[in-house]
Amino acid sequence: MLEYIFRDEKAIGSKPAILLSVSRTSDRRLIKKNIPAHYAVIEETDTSPAELKYDLCITDLHSFKKYRKEFLEIKRRARPVFSPLMLLIENSKALKYDPETWTQVDDIIEVSMPMKMLNIRIENQMRSRTNSLKIARQNKILHILEKAINSTDVGIIITDAQEKDNPIIFSNDGFTKLTGYSREEILGNNCRFLQQDNRDQDAARHIRQLIQNGETGRSIIQNYKKDGTPFWNELSIAPVKDSEGEVSHFIGIQNDVTQLVEIQKALKDEKDVLRLVMENSTDLISRHSLNGTYLYVTPSCQELMGYTPDELMGRNAFDFMHPDDRKRVNEAHKVLYHNPADTTTVTTTFRKRTKSGEYIWVETVSHASINADNNPLIEIQANTRDISTRKKYEDDLKDALEEKNVLLQEIHHRVKNNLAVISGLLQVQQFSSDNEYLNKILGNSISRIKSMALIHEKLYRSKSLSHLEFREYIEDLVSSIKKTQDHSDKINIHVDCDDIVLNVNQAVPCALILNEAISNAIEHAFVGKKEKGTIWVSFKEHNNELHVSIRDDGIGMPKNVLGTKQASMGLTIIQTLIKQLSAEKEIKNNYGTEILFSFVRQDVKGAHSRFM
Repeated sequence: MLEYIFRDEKAIGSKPAILLSVSRTSDRRLIKKNIPAHYAVIEETDTSPAELKYDLCITDLHSFKKYRKEFLEIKRRARPVFSPLMLLIENSKALKYDPETWTQVDDIIEVSMPMKMLNIRIENQMRSRTNSLKIARQNKILHILEKAINSTDVGIIITDAQEKDNPIIFSNDGFTKLTGYSREEILGNNCRFLQQDNRDQDAARHIRQLIQNGETGRSIIQNYKKDGTPFWNELSIAPVKDSEGEVSHFIGIQNDVTQLVEIQKALKDEKDVLRLVMENSTDLISRHSLNGTYLYVTPSCQELMGYTPDELMGRNAFDFMHPDDRKRVNEAHKVLYHNPADTTTVTTTFRKRTKSGEYIWVETVSHASINADNNPLIEIQANTRDISTRKKYEDDLKDALEEKNVLLQEIHHRVKNNLAVISGLLQVQQFSSDNEYLNKILGNSISRIKSMALIHEKLYRSKSLSHLEFREYIEDLVSSIKKTQDHSDKINIHVDCDDIVLNVNQAVPCALILNEAISNAIEHAFVGKKEKGTIWVSFKEHNNELHVSIRDDGIGMPKNVLGTKQASMGLTIIQTLIKQLSAEKEIKNNYGTEILFSFVRQDVKGAHSRFM
């Protein structure tokens, strides 16, 4: 690109400057006197013209020959701006032997020319300079614009609307990068060459219509790069009109919006899928303002409530809610208003009024929709489904369960009563017998039956019919044993038990073990001992494993009992029950007797052959 040198700086004020490089003083004074006042005059003969700033120079032959190189260099450097040089001569014969000078100066003036004519010639030269300055400024602006156009990544073309087929006459670097074509391959073609064989597009027809009507417009059209790669081109065109109002050119601005189009297509596909799901969902999907007003409802509302979407829009969801449920549902939803960003969903069940006036049970899952930037609550989104059938099943199941619980309570009560009858019969047998050995056996059986009866009594009095609070049971069991055993008033029994709840299938064998161990200790551990004895019962839990200890400070268990293969009835029962619990057992016989066993808690449902 050319770098223009402008010689339009004014030497004096704002007036155009004329340099008088004339050797004779009289000639300089005469010319200066007659030059119009709107020019500034510089008189200089000793200073090189290259050091001066002027718009026009009048010189004589003597000065021209002296500064010829400077004058010519100034003109060369000023191009394309016109720097006029006028030569003053005596007559034309003076240049007879210097024809080159005719081509080096812009005007030759004979001294005899009237001053008026000289001023006309000066005005003509100044006018030419002014026009050249305007053109130079416009060229500079055009050059800047061209650089700006080429520096953008946007593709820009200009077409000639007055030529056949509206050919491209300009394309910027951005268009070359966008399409892959060189400027030589682009210029002269109609821009439809980018469509290749895919010209039957609505967007292409729209662009052709805009060009035909000379209108501004925009369209997204599929084009192809030089290597055949398709891309989506956002094309904006605008007509350029000449002085007569006729369209002379079109400017086209092009952007590669392939990624945007693909994202929009993906969003549209996703939106279509969501719409398909929502419009065909049997659940009622809705959006609500913060006060509950319907902002959007799916068509399924007609199936659920009998209302069309238009009938629900703008109405409040709480108006269709049973009055007894409104407060509860509103309370449940407060968490969405207070902590929308930290809350996932809120699930509520309530009765909803249909168009017929009937109330149906529904379940609604609500979610807070928030602004991702600053987390304010925007709206509530809800998914509502009819659970009337499920509610009926739940109510029927609840009634059946209640009936079952009553039945189980009655069973436990009757089992307890039957065990009491058996215990009573054994007691009658015991009272009517004088056989001490038989009475002892009957007494042990009565104690065992009472321990089981106590379990059933606890169960039918408790909220749970399958689990037993074992701490309370042990305390009652100890109290019951002390009442049935002789000499129990001389024995202290200490119970140290965690708050443990046992399944009935583990509670029964565990209770029988405790009954046997405590009864045996009361009966045998303190024989012949004068001071009061003590029994310690410990029941602890650690990592779902239960640890049980029954310890006394009595005389200890005889070695022949521990060593014999034929164990006593009490030990046989204990060993059998410990196997049923899959427990680990240990008996210590130092300074009294301690029976220890541990087992893993199991929540066995129903009757279990191992335990029952």
